[in-house]
Amino acid sequence: MSIKENVSYIKDEISSEEKFFESFFKVEKFYKKYKFAIIGAVITIISYIAITSIINYQKEKNLTISNNIYTKVLANPKDTKDLAKLKEINSKLYDITKYQISKDKTITTNVEYLNNITRYNKAVQTKDIKTLDSLILNPNFLLKDFALFNKALILCDNKNYTKAKTTLATIPDNSPVSPLSNMLKHYLLTK
Repeated sequence: MSIKENVSYIKDEISSEEKFFESFFKVEKFYKKYKFAIIGAVITIISYIAITSIINYQKEKNLTISNNIYTKVLANPKDTKDLAKLKEINSKLYDITKYQISKDKTITTNVEYLNNITRYNKAVQTKDIKTLDSLILNPNFLLKDFALFNKALILCDNKNYTKAKTTLATIPDNSPVSPLSNMLKHYLLTK
């Protein structure tokens, strides 16, 4: 190697070191300028992660406890102490449990689907067509076709055969209630 090549190599090395120090000083200057904003952002992110983890842990713990209590209550429905604990921890599961252990399936609950089923059971028992109509119009009601069929039965009991036929016509052919509906339609042919 010649001296000229060595000098040029040394210049390149010094130049690259200067660039490194220059960029280091730029980062340091940026850090000093935005120090509090950077620290605040880091603290915010760490706090968010910690709080989210604590909340998720607490939810998971409550779910586990409430599921254990639910199992105990199903095994011993007369255990009012565990039932009260369940009400404190998980009110929806408490409502489901109350519905499940009750012999009378017409108790009111705060769970939408169970509340609809309860209203349905009461309406069928009391032959309340208005309640059945409101349930039929509810898009979240799971037993719409059964409600239509029961409405038709109530209308038949009231000797309102024309409305019963119209109600049965609204039950789709692919419904699980369709065989029952067809039997009632055949009966109504003579009416």
